[in-house]
Amino acid sequence: MKKKTIITSFLFSVLTFILCGCTGDGITDTYWRNDKTGDWLIGVTEDKVIYDCKVWDIASKNGNDGTYTILAECGADMLNITLGGEQGDKRTITIGGQQFDCSMIDGWHLSDYPEKDTTAFADNHYAVGDSVTIEGWVRPISMPGIIRKIEKKLGKNIKNEVTAGMAANIFADEEWTFTVPIDSCGRFTIKVPVENTTSFYLTYHDRSAKVVAEPNETYFLTIDPLAGKMLFMGKNARLQNEVNAHRFEPVHYGMERLREIGNVMAILDTVRTQTSEKMQELYALCHEHPTLSERYRTYCRNRIIINDAYHLTQGMYLAPNDEAPEAYNKVVDENYWRKLAEPYTMEAWEFTHFFNDYGYQLQRKAQSKIDYKLKWIMELAEQDGIVSLSAKDREAIRLYDEAFPAFNEKYRHAPDSLRQAIDEEFQKNDFAKAVKEITSRKGYQEYANTKFMMRELAYILPEMNACGWTETIQDLFLCRYFCHALRNTYKPLGKPVLDFADAHIHTPGALNAVHVLNNKYEQLNNYMVENADNFMSNDAVKDMTEGEKIFRKIIEPYKGRIIILDVWGTWCGPCKAALAHSQEEYERLKDFDVVYLYLANDSPEESWKNVIKEYKVMGDNVVHYNLPADQQTAVEDFLGVQAYPSYRLIDRKGQILDVIGFPLNIDALPGLLENL
Repeated sequence: MKKKTIITSFLFSVLTFILCGCTGDGITDTYWRNDKTGDWLIGVTEDKVIYDCKVWDIASKNGNDGTYTILAECGADMLNITLGGEQGDKRTITIGGQQFDCSMIDGWHLSDYPEKDTTAFADNHYAVGDSVTIEGWVRPISMPGIIRKIEKKLGKNIKNEVTAGMAANIFADEEWTFTVPIDSCGRFTIKVPVENTTSFYLTYHDRSAKVVAEPNETYFLTIDPLAGKMLFMGKNARLQNEVNAHRFEPVHYGMERLREIGNVMAILDTVRTQTSEKMQELYALCHEHPTLSERYRTYCRNRIIINDAYHLTQGMYLAPNDEAPEAYNKVVDENYWRKLAEPYTMEAWEFTHFFNDYGYQLQRKAQSKIDYKLKWIMELAEQDGIVSLSAKDREAIRLYDEAFPAFNEKYRHAPDSLRQAIDEEFQKNDFAKAVKEITSRKGYQEYANTKFMMRELAYILPEMNACGWTETIQDLFLCRYFCHALRNTYKPLGKPVLDFADAHIHTPGALNAVHVLNNKYEQLNNYMVENADNFMSNDAVKDMTEGEKIFRKIIEPYKGRIIILDVWGTWCGPCKAALAHSQEEYERLKDFDVVYLYLANDSPEESWKNVIKEYKVMGDNVVHYNLPADQQTAVEDFLGVQAYPSYRLIDRKGQILDVIGFPLNIDALPGLLENL
């Protein structure tokens, strides 16, 4: 257990003793379950009653010889409650005239239910538009001194909010988090979209409840740190109470641990042994607690399988050329992948990470069968009027096709530290420079991307069929394939590709994810920005070839001002992650006379503008250039750019200072600028 959790739990125990030990009656801060059903029935605090998924105010409370009567109100509704005399930890409780035999709930969570439940998981077949609602109540802590002590121990403020997270949309391959405030009475409602039965964590500062939510359900959660309770109430609350009372965690390996194990077959043996041990542990748990529901057992089995399957697909990257032996792949497929129960969203966060690796292996297999020679696409582009090729162009393409296999083999087998140098060496060839010029001609990139994608898909389809993938899995792969393409290019799919998606994806949620993301980039394309003059024309540096002269010409209008330079590319994930914080950066540095200069590397015009629009990298003091490839290369050579993103600071005299590292430290920038 983490040190902070121990400290906080201790402080909450002190709170419970202080507040609950001094009430003078036997029912304040008690929670009761229905002995017949095993469900949490009612909770009583100093001034509240929790019943029927509602929080009621206590209008009156009277006790006589161990029996208590309570009149509670919720809006216009009134509720009469009688708690009979206590017999050990049991009472007969009458609510609205209905009598229940009840036992006191001991501990944070609900203990075992009286009978096993064999209900299967809900499966909406990945419909569109479903959601899950969590309503709840967090008991307010009204002791400022104690709160400050807890905050001091935690090293952070206790925010009055609840967060749903550690989850993902398996179709769009995006992780999600939703946060909602808790009102002054402690109530909250959080609604999250789901593709199917989905698990996530609901967190209130250091307390997390696991939720395995089924489509279109509503759950009621109470977090009472003073009484030491975290309980779910309602007709379908059983699984939520079980997964929190019996937290079953698989073993997690990072890449470092996998490297320590050794070669891939050793990884296979280690992970298989771990899987077997965890399955035995789950069996022993279910034997000790025989009434655990079938859904709980299925969920835990899936957690073990998907977690260990992910370790194995990660292990593939430690094999030579990322290619594991066939025996290794067979175990992953037969002993893990095919044993995974649907719906796959059940443990969506882990599934997303696994399927990225698993799908990549299939995609690589398909790509290995494709002839990617430039001659093929160039001749098509010329036939369709996209480019016009001279005899010199054709010779450059021929030489490129001849040299590329050897370069590719050398690049693939090289360590990461040498790959950039190998690529730069290849690009210095005259034929490579000529090809780069051809591929930068207007209209070519979009045309080629569509053609290459359609060709790749023609090889992927038979590979999926050969693997015996179900229609759902094929739809899932294709959906993620298109969503990745959309996010990589930041522009809509071409019509042939979108038509292909419509024809081959049959799962409603999967096809919807493609269209939602495609529509987003269509809207960005059509979005007219207020700061259109942020996109600079290249006319001022036209026909210039020397990197220093080009750069000096670009910064000439801003002499006497501080310039923060960002060299980035639409293809660069870390670059875009940093751009997402641009408005925060502008706000933090608003008191300085700063110009933000962005130079884009190898970025198609449409994608370049769409990234800038999506992340709102705009303002009165923001300047964007997308230079021709040869000019951008010349400028980067002058600046000594070795990686992306790269930052430089240009002082008021035009001196270039390489003093801003990566990642960009926004907190350190003000102090840096003050010294200029």
